[in-house]
Amino acid sequence: MAPPLLALTDATILFGGRPTFTRVSLALGAGDRACLVGRNGSGKSTILKILAGLIEPDSGKVFRQPGTAIAYVPQLPAFDPAMTVGQFVATGMPEGAPDHLVATALEEISMQADRTLDRLSGGESRRVSIAQALIGDPAILLLDEPTNHLDIAAIEWLEQRLAAHRAGLLLISHDRAFLERLSTRTLWLDRGTIYEHDQGYGGFEAWSEGILEAESAADARMDKRIAAETIWSRQGISARRKRNQGRLRRLYAMREERARRVVQGTAKLGTATAEG
Repeated sequence: MAPPLLALTDATILFGGRPTFTRVSLALGAGDRACLVGRNGSGKSTILKILAGLIEPDSGKVFRQPGTAIAYVPQLPAFDPAMTVGQFVATGMPEGAPDHLVATALEEISMQADRTLDRLSGGESRRVSIAQALIGDPAILLLDEPTNHLDIAAIEWLEQRLAAHRAGLLLISHDRAFLERLSTRTLWLDRGTIYEHDQGYGGFEAWSEGILEAESAADARMDKRIAAETIWSRQGISARRKRNQGRLRRLYAMREERARRVVQGTAKLGTATAEG
């Protein structure tokens, strides 16, 4: 992978005093085509907001290569209703860029510059957000459900546009075909941990099932050990001796760890889903 332009290191987010995810690390370089998948509510959109600089993690570090242009398309665009489409798209241009870029961008998405943002449909709002992100030719694009509300023609245009773009991509989408066509790397946020695969979303199910099967086998081994230690603890061996007290403490610790894994296991992922 190319040297990182944008990275998270050991990032933790707390919600209501409880961690949404802990010590998450990931990196994006030039030309990356990564998809971020996970269950609803796992924190995918939060990761994109951290990378975009909209929020700070409760702990951990964010690295942005100086001079790197980063563009972000949120799942739910927030517009100033007083602005026109042309004014909003122009906010994505770098300083000194020629004004004609706005007209070119609006022609590409078939939008009129003088339309006000408060009168746009869902699909029109999405196209305007994408145009605003692309106009500055960013080095990194962070896209949260970019195909929402788009018709088939608009999705095909977006796929072609992104495929031709030189930027590094980090995509969240419920559209499997979209992810399969554009991603070459998969980041799986599962139960507060990031797993990374050097293939696109097309290989996700087989890869993730392998991880879950390995975890299931490890859980079975732990269950057998807990059962054996529980039998020992009930055989009347004196626990007053330090050696036996230590063994009991290890048993209690194993039980706590197993209970935690059972709770987390209810969040196992089968498909890439939108953020809830």
